[in-house]
Amino acid sequence: MAGAVRRSKTILGLGALRLDAPLRGLLRPGRDVLPVYHPERAGWSVALRKGALFTAIVLLAFVYGVMVAILPPSLLVGAAAPLGLLALLVVWALPEARAAPTRALKHAYSAFVLFMILWPNYLAIAVAGLPWISMRRLVGLVLSALLMICLSTSRPFRKSMAEVFRASPWLGRLLLGFLIIQFLASIFSIAPSETIGRWVNATFTSTAVCFTTIWLFGPGGKTVPWLVNRLALAVFVLMVIGVFEARAQHVLWLEHIPSFLRIEDAVLQQLIQPHIRNWYRVVTTYTTPLAYGELLALTTPFILYRMVNAKTWTLRLLWLAFDVFIFYSAVLSTARLALVGFLTAHALFGLLWGLHRWRNARGDMIGISATMMYPAVLVALALAVLFVPALHVRVLGGGAAQASTDARSAQFHMAVPVIARRPLLGYGPGQGGGAINWRTPDGTLTIDLGFVALCADVGVFGLLAYLGILLLSIVSLIRAGLRDFASTFPAEFAIAIALTVLISTRIVLAQGDNDPLFMLLFGLSLAMLYKARQRDRGDRLPVGNDANGGRAH
Repeated sequence: MAGAVRRSKTILGLGALRLDAPLRGLLRPGRDVLPVYHPERAGWSVALRKGALFTAIVLLAFVYGVMVAILPPSLLVGAAAPLGLLALLVVWALPEARAAPTRALKHAYSAFVLFMILWPNYLAIAVAGLPWISMRRLVGLVLSALLMICLSTSRPFRKSMAEVFRASPWLGRLLLGFLIIQFLASIFSIAPSETIGRWVNATFTSTAVCFTTIWLFGPGGKTVPWLVNRLALAVFVLMVIGVFEARAQHVLWLEHIPSFLRIEDAVLQQLIQPHIRNWYRVVTTYTTPLAYGELLALTTPFILYRMVNAKTWTLRLLWLAFDVFIFYSAVLSTARLALVGFLTAHALFGLLWGLHRWRNARGDMIGISATMMYPAVLVALALAVLFVPALHVRVLGGGAAQASTDARSAQFHMAVPVIARRPLLGYGPGQGGGAINWRTPDGTLTIDLGFVALCADVGVFGLLAYLGILLLSIVSLIRAGLRDFASTFPAEFAIAIALTVLISTRIVLAQGDNDPLFMLLFGLSLAMLYKARQRDRGDRLPVGNDANGGRAH
């Protein structure tokens, strides 16, 4: 009998221990944590607060589940804003680390550059009823997360980024000012639910790639040839696809899209109908031949840069063949802006190469001869464009291309009073075209003037900041390149020419497919000006001494 009582007490005791185990876990002394955090406190008040927090999280999860089930996809971005802010708070609260994940950041950057060009942006992943997401946004999200972690956990990373901005303060202010204006224009637009989503998309792609470029090619130590090799690889694959597409007379993968990828119906109808102007117009991974032609034009200065700086004649001939392939691909696209950009890049290349050689190679007659002959060559090129029918039509328009020229003139006259009604912050990103409301004869809403569309989107001050970035970058890069005595053709020249080509294409094109590439060029400009300032400081040091005053070894 006594043994049975003892066994029952033991069982009850163990049961009691099991029943109050959760409470003991809440009331136990604080566990060890990292030194940067405060130890966990114990007590009933802490237990009640944790219980209340857990209940609130459950209710919030229930509310969000209902919202995802009943709200249309266009409103889910606003519903996800608190979760985004919570994620930013978590990243900000991360402790300082000895080393930032910069290697992963470089790999994500390389992947983004390749996906930005090679993957069709209209092909979105659609799985199990979830909102569609493009590969550019997916890789951009990873890139943004890694960039934020580097900024949050590494003081040297933040310090080096600040040094880049201090190297070109006015250019940095214009860039930050444009991004702030773009954010304000999204909030105070005529359709905030749509424009905020566009701003979030731009943040994960364009803004993230811009700031990553600033660090990667500034303090990060990467060089322009490293980027050009990846850019050339992607563009070469695209041009090969374009040759086969021109023969097939349709987008190659249109009938072979797997089930987990989706295309919007409007874009699908646009791709099904081939682009014809006298002959088929190649589009490759883009939706229009103009955006593809813009990519070719922006790539041309970097190919010329690699060709001139090649170490052997074999490599120079390979890069020259690449340049000829770009011209052939531009002809296949039949995009006038591609040929205009191609000619602009070569014209500025000859001028800057001659000036640089004249300045840095004293007594050499090639540089001065090329510079003095440049006006005559430019006049001959202008006469050829004016009087050679094939060049005139492909560059200035006429014939089947005259209709697009007349349409752009009509769009400009319609846009002026529309912009005047909301000059400060515009109508919001992506809303300017709808506000201007110019339509093709078949009723399609479109806008072709890039700077006009930008002004209608973000207002006059946003346009001025954008133009300020372009013009100040071009002038600063050319000045920095002229001071580079070591290079045959400095990388600063290639970036300045690309930005000049960008101005020529944005005058007649408003499509945003290449926006991340524009922001990449802005970030590259800041990074190269930072390197130029470091180089100039090193040139002023006494020979044989390092920056700290000691003897160099």
